[in-house]
Amino acid sequence: MLETLRARLALAVLPRQKADNRNGPSPFQIISTQPANIPVYSDMTVRKSTREGYKLSVYVYRAVRTIIQAASAVPWVVLDDKGEQIEDHPLTEVLKNPNPVFSGQDMIEFLIGHLELVGNALWQPIIVGNKVKEIWPVMPDLVQPIPSDVPGEWLKGWQVTEANGRLQIVEPNRFIHFMQIDPGNPYWGMGPLLAAARTIDTDNEAQDTQKISMQNRATPDGVFTHEDILTLEQFEEARRQIREQYLAKNRRREPWVLGAGTKWNQMSLTPVEMDFIASRLANLRGIAAAFGIDPWWLGDKSASTYNNVEEARKALYEVVVLPMLDDIKATLNLRIAPMYGNIVIAYDTSKVAALRADYSKKVEQAKSLWSMGVPFDKINSRLEMGFEEFPGWDVGYLPFTLAPAGTSGPIAPAVEGAAAGEPIESKTLTPRDWEEAYSDDPPHWAVDLTPSLFAQEFAQEMADRKLKSVLEIGCGNGRDSIFFARAGFKVTAIDVAPSAIKLAEENTKEAEVTIDFQVANAEKLPFKDGEFDAMFSLSVLHATKLSKSLPEVNRVLADNGLAFVYIYGDTEFANGQREEVITADKYLELVKALNFIVLDFYSEQETQFDEFGEKHLILVSLLQKAGEPK
Repeated sequence: MLETLRARLALAVLPRQKADNRNGPSPFQIISTQPANIPVYSDMTVRKSTREGYKLSVYVYRAVRTIIQAASAVPWVVLDDKGEQIEDHPLTEVLKNPNPVFSGQDMIEFLIGHLELVGNALWQPIIVGNKVKEIWPVMPDLVQPIPSDVPGEWLKGWQVTEANGRLQIVEPNRFIHFMQIDPGNPYWGMGPLLAAARTIDTDNEAQDTQKISMQNRATPDGVFTHEDILTLEQFEEARRQIREQYLAKNRRREPWVLGAGTKWNQMSLTPVEMDFIASRLANLRGIAAAFGIDPWWLGDKSASTYNNVEEARKALYEVVVLPMLDDIKATLNLRIAPMYGNIVIAYDTSKVAALRADYSKKVEQAKSLWSMGVPFDKINSRLEMGFEEFPGWDVGYLPFTLAPAGTSGPIAPAVEGAAAGEPIESKTLTPRDWEEAYSDDPPHWAVDLTPSLFAQEFAQEMADRKLKSVLEIGCGNGRDSIFFARAGFKVTAIDVAPSAIKLAEENTKEAEVTIDFQVANAEKLPFKDGEFDAMFSLSVLHATKLSKSLPEVNRVLADNGLAFVYIYGDTEFANGQREEVITADKYLELVKALNFIVLDFYSEQETQFDEFGEKHLILVSLLQKAGEPK
């Protein structure tokens, strides 16, 4: 059965033999039967587009070939319901080797070529046991859709022209039909070639005119006139002599000897009339526009805005190839995939060199999505990054659950290698300790003016909630306060160390923003009740008595105000000593008792000592003061 089907399909695929028509007009010859000054264009039929479209123009050939080469290089794969590739799926083999004659790449080349030239491409699948065994291409000019007049039925069938010229009607599902839509005909598509037909005709006419002009030395130099009326014999003899002198290439520049009474009248064309180059360049751009590619691909280097070939190739995929492959994928998943259950037919661009540069952009997008709390499995699927599943990849973390690298607490004594039991300075520093840290050279945490990740995320949270004023407790060098001010918030910042406030004020002058700096202690804030919409404190409040500082924070916040608190719950030193501030459970118990709503909370025990010989239990929380909605 397969052999019979293959034989019939092969006859349908092979080009028809042209009849010997040497005495008649060629397919592209224009017969001068039209009224003067009316342009005559070729009739771009489906048959002509299919059989001759590729040969119409060097620009058409290059445009179509460029798209074919790019699209056919992308492999097709079968995915399971989780988006993982099924290497040994039977359909994978059919897509790679669809029949004994054509490879999978050949089939895609036919498909893309027909879509670009005709706007329609057809495959005939050979189905055995409700599974696709082979796929063959079908020439679009041999098939016509027959719309159905039955309500609820789309097609009555297909009219197929067989090799012997006989017409046959086949069932609607015989073919898989791909098309570029024609808004005026939902049954049959329209390709770029038809849109470009007039431009192609114009370009071919320009080439023909140029060729004739070159044969006539590029200009009709003029005419010979005689004073006397010539007989027919005299006219034919004069024309013979002139043609003999003119057409012989090796005699074109020799002096001419004219008979008595013969005059020469110059009739050269102007340079504008002979500007074939500009005409062809305009045609090139028109054809490129029809096929959706940049004129760069057709040889117009002057029109290119790309700095290199890689950028041009990338644009070709993004603008033309990938949208076309998406259309093909949708059709395959509609017609073939359901035969195999819960699978998806897809294409794999991971090995396309022109698109590899986009991977770094995907990484940046993934980072942004991850910081927004999107689970990694969703990111992997959405951006098609190709990662395999790992434990926890379906868990999302809100921005405030991100722990920063390194430490941002006050400077500690050099304890690396310290002996067990050796005295170590407490992390619960007094105001005097903070002042000493800032009074000399700025401490290590006060050098960088880059705003913290937490400040950036908190600013976005405040903006989303339309909050206006923020208090920073423990502003240090002012980096986060400056960031808040630049973001448009009214900022008040405090620190227990006068030297820190002085440093922050100097940095603020350079930043050209306005901030209200004050020397104050978090345990007794010099502000009115409900004065601030938000409070931000990074790696400071563990150095205070939380039983005093947190109630003060609650007091100065307005109802529904936000508070971001980052503290060390305890600290372990390299010499074996530990200093406990508060456990996670005790902290949550405290903030809830103070009428705070815990919007987000995160705790992490560092497992490695940092460069200062410390490792901490980090407690991070986003709190909201309970109150009546505004």
